[in-house]
Amino acid sequence: MMNNKYSMQMLSALALSLIAGSAFAMSKAPSVLETDIVFTNSTLDTLQVELSGDASAIQQAYQVAPLATATLAKLSRQTGDSSALNIRLSNNDYQINLSQQTEGTDLTFGAHTDDLNIAPQDNSEIQRHTTQLAGDSNTLAFNASNLSDGGQLTYVLQEDDKKPALGSANQFNVLSYNIWATTIFGSKKVDTRLDEMPAIMAGYDALVLTEVFDDIATASLLKKLRAEYPYQSSEIFKAGKIMKSGTRILSRWPFVLEDNFIYNPCNGIQCAATRGVIHARINKQGNPYHLFATHTQSSDDDANRAARLGQLNEMGEYIRSLNIPADEAVIMAGDFNVNKIGLPEDRDYLEAVLTATEPTNTGHNLTYDGQTNTWAEAVYSEYLDYTLVANDHLQPTFAEQEIFAPRSTKDALWGEWDISDHYAARGIFTYPSAVQPQRSAFPFMGDVVHFKTANGHYMRSMSGGNSFISAGSDYVGTWESYTFEDQGNDKVAIRAFDGHYVALDSYLVGTLKATAESVTNAALFTLVGLGNNKLAIQANNGRYLRADFGGNAGLSAASSEIGTNQTFTLIRN
Repeated sequence: MMNNKYSMQMLSALALSLIAGSAFAMSKAPSVLETDIVFTNSTLDTLQVELSGDASAIQQAYQVAPLATATLAKLSRQTGDSSALNIRLSNNDYQINLSQQTEGTDLTFGAHTDDLNIAPQDNSEIQRHTTQLAGDSNTLAFNASNLSDGGQLTYVLQEDDKKPALGSANQFNVLSYNIWATTIFGSKKVDTRLDEMPAIMAGYDALVLTEVFDDIATASLLKKLRAEYPYQSSEIFKAGKIMKSGTRILSRWPFVLEDNFIYNPCNGIQCAATRGVIHARINKQGNPYHLFATHTQSSDDDANRAARLGQLNEMGEYIRSLNIPADEAVIMAGDFNVNKIGLPEDRDYLEAVLTATEPTNTGHNLTYDGQTNTWAEAVYSEYLDYTLVANDHLQPTFAEQEIFAPRSTKDALWGEWDISDHYAARGIFTYPSAVQPQRSAFPFMGDVVHFKTANGHYMRSMSGGNSFISAGSDYVGTWESYTFEDQGNDKVAIRAFDGHYVALDSYLVGTLKATAESVTNAALFTLVGLGNNKLAIQANNGRYLRADFGGNAGLSAASSEIGTNQTFTLIRN
């Protein structure tokens, strides 16, 4: 019989042996791993899927619809096996081959097209490659995740956006986009998504943005867009409401005027927001364009639908009340929340009550697509966003609408892709107006102009008008916009953006305000041309306008001589 000492030693050794064996069994790699091969088709092409090779794989999808994501195959990786799997995605115009090779449970992967060859590799990081498919530039990106447990290969094909060209004065392109910046109502990754938007929004004549609510994030976005779109409409807000409208018009061309109308009908919780329509008359190199932007009541139950139809009726009445000349172009855009898929009769009502027509859509068939958009609610497949042309005004010789999906393959959006829960709508229009309208020579009488100071700042009417004049603005915008009106006898009036006239507030001190309702003696000025689009401006007190310190400070009619600080460069778009 063993003594207790030796019995304990044997039991301890046995226990250690069992523990070691258990740890070895736990650390031993599995003999079979299953890997999903997932593909996102961020194009408007339907792609057919074919599998070939000797790998053990189960095909999961036979085609990938436009903008859709699908698991193409489940690939088995087994100890002792060596195999290859090729997945061919194709349509009538091009093909893409995704190659996978296994050595036991090890996996390498690559891809090739007619102009791109990515050799099989095991780099799990996100990679992005450019390829030409049917003459169009695309990005093919991919990565691997959790391969040691089976994991997933993720591929995405994203066609580069083909933006409409910025045309001559008789062409006008509008981007309408609900940017989903409403964190209080569940928006996700707002800062990340909005960081992508300036590149997406570049290259248009004007933007109509809706759901511009999150103050800090949207202020940052509007600031980034200002260099290209310096003319930005004001928000609208009705006393008693909790939220503003969240609707904005941005333009690369100056506003001649801006106004708005606030809707009366609303329903339920949405009454907290100021629903309305913003109007901007835009001057593109001499041709006028009237752009109306709105975001109406959402949801299709009876009460919300009735409120929305009432808002549309008020929008139509408002536009007609403006008596816009019949020979000027009128465009309407925004998130109208009229679902022509589920309620085609409401789309007909939209066109009838606005006396407008929706151009033919050449893009995706939905603007809110729960089946393909990461952020959209899966149960909804709707067409809500439009660009429309007014029937009773200048008719375009060409009009087209395109619904497209702004997406990104950046790391922070990998696997989510979409930049908003809505897709974007762009209207592309050509009118029978002058390609290069005749415009007045310097000093550009009747056109919107800006006064640039000696040190690069701009003359500004605070609040856009009906307030003091300064020379402290560091950018061009609506508050920096003025129009000369000829008053005869070598005199002009200077009209501010909101329609008030610049006038002497004090003849003695020379302070100026844009508060005059009509042209009085205090609102008369004499222009002194200095060459190279430069001038001096003499007020009715006989003194010249001076930008204090050359700009970025006050402005007054207090100088008896013309010098550097009394010289302004006239800017016209």
